[in-house]
Amino acid sequence: MGPLEQNFENTLFKLIPQTKNLGMQITRIEDHQITVRGDYALNKNHLDIVFGGSIAAISITTAWSLVQHKIEQAGFKGNLVIKRQEIDYLLPVKTNFECVASFQSLNDWTLFKNTYREKGRAKVIVTAEILSESKVASKFQGVFVLYQ
Repeated sequence: MGPLEQNFENTLFKLIPQTKNLGMQITRIEDHQITVRGDYALNKNHLDIVFGGSIAAISITTAWSLVQHKIEQAGFKGNLVIKRQEIDYLLPVKTNFECVASFQSLNDWTLFKNTYREKGRAKVIVTAEILSESKVASKFQGVFVLYQ
């Protein structure tokens, strides 16, 4: 983890304290993607698999983190919230895992920025996948809205 990731992880834990309890660790921030490591031991249930609620929470938070980081980089002020989400659980997770969130296309962020500058409100769709043992265990899609 580099200084960019560490600084944003500290911001995340401050803004959403519960994320620290999920054992989330931001491992990589790229221009249009963010990767988070998830801790199996902190999120397992009575079946010795990662709890579906943890998968949902980590997926939402990873996707939110991507947008929040880009908002901070752009110097925007406003409130970022999730408007809608959908998640498909494909495989049980029995190990530590990664969550990778990205925009649907490279143009999404540019459109988001331009809309926000013009209207003071913008939305963007972010996808996230939970990866466990090199397999996609869940697929998430969320609509996030920034407003003043």
